[in-house]
Amino acid sequence: MNWQQLKENPSLWETFRLRAEIIARIREFFAREGFLEVQTPVLSPRLIPESYLEVFTTQLKDRLGKVSPAFLTPSPEIWHKKLLAAGSGNIFEITKSFRNTDIGGHFHNPEFTLLEWYRVKADYWQTMDDCERLIRFINKNQPTLTYQGKTLDISQPFARISVIEAFKKYAGIDSKILFDADLLKKEAQKRGYRIGKKDNWEVIYNLIYLKEVEPHLGQNQPTIIYDFPAQFAPLAKTNPANPRVKQRFELYLFGIELADAYNELTDYQEQKKRFAEEMKRRKEMGKIKVRPDEDFLAALKSGLPPCSGVALGIDRLVMIFANKTDIKEVVLFAGEEIF
Repeated sequence: MNWQQLKENPSLWETFRLRAEIIARIREFFAREGFLEVQTPVLSPRLIPESYLEVFTTQLKDRLGKVSPAFLTPSPEIWHKKLLAAGSGNIFEITKSFRNTDIGGHFHNPEFTLLEWYRVKADYWQTMDDCERLIRFINKNQPTLTYQGKTLDISQPFARISVIEAFKKYAGIDSKILFDADLLKKEAQKRGYRIGKKDNWEVIYNLIYLKEVEPHLGQNQPTIIYDFPAQFAPLAKTNPANPRVKQRFELYLFGIELADAYNELTDYQEQKKRFAEEMKRRKEMGKIKVRPDEDFLAALKSGLPPCSGVALGIDRLVMIFANKTDIKEVVLFAGEEIF
């Protein structure tokens, strides 16, 4: 949304007044919950290496001209866990975050506004409850929420389904096939998916998830899908009942993914091991080389309290409440000419 559009059509300002109201209600919700609001850097010399996303890189120069790499943070997690280790207690932040390659489509913008919060001495079942109560609070405790002609009842507990259950229910793929690379590849080829020689299990999983599972999520009722395959949650605890999955969930409303959450990994040695694995995976995928944050590992080693954290996309949330179909309609100056 650019300034010319706003000047030509003043009614468009209503979307941004609503956006400001939503952000104010988010702050009120967490204030009532006793959370501390924090502000952390968006420019960092080091990052948490995560293979599933790409980053923006730049350079820092001192007065003598010495150059060192720096990155725009894809989330404030790198800082939040250091604060948690220092004894912050429950915290939240509303901040800008950055992910490269997120250009194009109706739900992505390379620069976006993120709400991230951490509840200590809590697990992901409790932060699922946080998500439900937050949505109801923003909706002023009205029982229904309407988007693009469809209405959801948000007054009742949200549906909760595991990834394994969702693949079985919506794609007809059981766990035996789902976690076997060869069997999943054969199943995908049988369904007509074009699978290249270099396409690994993760690629095939994503093809089926995005095509056959995700379109069903949050359509008839708000839905939380949980316990993702281990490859997709390098910062989450392993589910002790099934080591093939990590304790991670996502929240969907009207088929739109709004939030991503973990039972946060607190084991320093395990996190160090996963850092190395993610760095190797980033290299194999040809992604930008990042400098892993050893200070992050030091914070974990000092003692990270048991906690669960959630990242929620405010821009997508505003899309739903403003009944908009494109993220560019709810973000000022999004869609400015880039290429």
